Amino acid sequence: MLQYGHVLPAPGPHGTWPPALAWGTGDLTLARIASLGRVDHFSPGATLYAEGDVGDFVYCVVAGMVRTINVSRDGNRVVRGFHLSGEFFGMERAQRHASSAEAVSDTRAVRCSRSQLDALAASDSQIANALWSWLLRMAERAEDLSVIGRASAAQKLAYFLLDFMGRVSTTRSIDLPMSRTDIGDYLGLSSETVSRTFTTLRRDGLITTQGRYVTLLNPGALQRMSGGLMRGPS
Repeated sequence: MLQYGHVLPAPGPHGTWPPALAWGTGDLTLARIASLGRVDHFSPGATLYAEGDVGDFVYCVVAGMVRTINVSRDGNRVVRGFHLSGEFFGMERAQRHASSAEAVSDTRAVRCSRSQLDALAASDSQIANALWSWLLRMAERAEDLSVIGRASAAQKLAYFLLDFMGRVSTTRSIDLPMSRTDIGDYLGLSSETVSRTFTTLRRDGLITTQGRYVTLLNPGALQRMSGGLMRGPS
């Protein structure tokens, strides 16, 4: 399975995009942005760009998932974000990327020139508004994470599951392709703590799990557990 989140039409055999009529009405803005670049395939663990690389390009996930990370000098890793199909990443204020980007799963992503994207946004208010909304969502998620840094493991995992559900599913069942270590490095927890907390949520009847699939049995209780951080679906 490649898709996580917004399902996009597949590109053609040469990495080109289908005509606009192949996209849903709500996808046309995304289609216009994605048409600026070419789709590339990345195997799990492959690096799309490294921290410090020149940030001349912006990326959009077509299918699969990408994580952005930083690794400190002492080897500690921090996952800055998970980017799903239909989501952008790699847009920087500085001239170089502040984080590295890696494929979590089998992934397709389009890379488009930052200068081309800037020109398109300058000439099209719909594109500019879409990018502005995306930047606001990223800022809100970063703000939420700074707050939950002081929360318990259960509160952090409840927040993570609700946020992920809002991004990938219209049902209560979600597919988590990332590892427990990835989740821990995102939430500031050890992988062992993440595993124990999943066990606690299952024992309390809040979730069920089957492999990497998680069903949220009581989103309301998870919402209360998260401390009311959720702003609604992204």
